[in-house]
Amino acid sequence: MPVGHGAIGLSGNIKLPMKKGFGKTDRTDAWWKGPTAMAAYLGFMIVYATWRGFMESDFWIFSEFGASSCANWESATSFHDVTDCQTMAIENQNSHVLSPLYSPLIFPQSSWIPKEFWWMSPAMFILIFPAGFRGTCYYYRKAYYRAFFQQPTGCAVSKPWNEYSGERGILVVQNLHRIFMYIALVYLPILTYDFWLSLNFHNEVTGVDSFGLSVGSVVLLLNVILLSGYTLGCHAFRHVVGGGSNHWTGSPMNRGKYLMWRFSTKLNEHHKDWALISLFWVMFADFYIWACTDLGLTDLVILGGA
Repeated sequence: MPVGHGAIGLSGNIKLPMKKGFGKTDRTDAWWKGPTAMAAYLGFMIVYATWRGFMESDFWIFSEFGASSCANWESATSFHDVTDCQTMAIENQNSHVLSPLYSPLIFPQSSWIPKEFWWMSPAMFILIFPAGFRGTCYYYRKAYYRAFFQQPTGCAVSKPWNEYSGERGILVVQNLHRIFMYIALVYLPILTYDFWLSLNFHNEVTGVDSFGLSVGSVVLLLNVILLSGYTLGCHAFRHVVGGGSNHWTGSPMNRGKYLMWRFSTKLNEHHKDWALISLFWVMFADFYIWACTDLGLTDLVILGGA
């Protein structure tokens, strides 16, 4: 039967009848709750991360906060130059609990950075890579396309503008996801090292180093675990370790790739959960450290210490 005749042929050319107008639909369920909740969640995280990223900068109203309020901020070349007036890490317990938003810690005043960038905060040099990884993530694309761009608003729900036309124009940046994934993998050992530093206490009086565990250390450990689950369950990572193999048991390398692929697949089955919970925990870890450095909270030492 020629295409265009009969029920089967016509079904490919007929659109479902839908009401026109923003949010118009015949659906009777609360379809709007999911996109609204996601917009609120992602919106809050973006605003918080932006605020904290600017807090340690040295311009406009932000110069009144964090390290930039120190008298020696302009001449600082290391973290310890501004220890007494910063919100990046907990130092008053003789350990070093660094916020993941500022790791690895890069000071704009370093000699290898042009002076034109000295007004920036350490986070501004760092967050572009984690933000790029999450922003180009396949799950996050689905989440924020629906929540912010209304593409689509929801199944059988009228959209406020034209049909989605693909990731063209500025959206071609989504093709960089694998590059951002490689960079994100580098962050995992760096954040693990930060956790290790938080376990090492230094007694400035006796000069003795000792092991210790604080609430901040536990927060950093959970952050590493959650980010590892999110990163290693990434679709791109799963393809890197499992792609290009036609015979899983053909060689020891292929068998190793198969085990990594299975591990990544297990994580990928809950990629949404890893993505959302790890995002929350990064922000919570930073907030906890901020609270301990600027809001009056004390980081409780659970075991050992100086």
